[in-house]
Amino acid sequence: MPLTITALTASALAILLVLLAILTIQQRMKYRVPFGDGEKQPLIAAIRAHANLAEYMPIGITLIALLEGGPHNPYILGGLAIVFVVTRLLNAIGLFAPPGPPGPARSIGIVGTLLVLLGLAVWLAARTLGLV
Repeated sequence: MPLTITALTASALAILLVLLAILTIQQRMKYRVPFGDGEKQPLIAAIRAHANLAEYMPIGITLIALLEGGPHNPYILGGLAIVFVVTRLLNAIGLFAPPGPPGPARSIGIVGTLLVLLGLAVWLAARTLGLV
């Protein structure tokens, strides 16, 4: 059985990861900071946006793949996968905002990400235990 939802989610997130890596490299070149963050706010933002996606992406893709590998509703799983990608994008955009309290993009991005991960985890656990 092909894991179409997983493949499309992983592809979208990999493209976003590459774009964020390019932005980080551009900031490193601009500020001539080969290591660390040089205490340059735009570089710090780029590093965190890239790293934050790299931190959350693996568990999201793993949960989606595990759910897709068994009985599932493709519309619900596909919808959650889309929301996961969109919330990761919003979080990345929000990390480029000026310093200060998180703006709407970052707030929606992280809350949405955590809710999707929680939903996927509960769904997988319930299915594994035969509750659904």
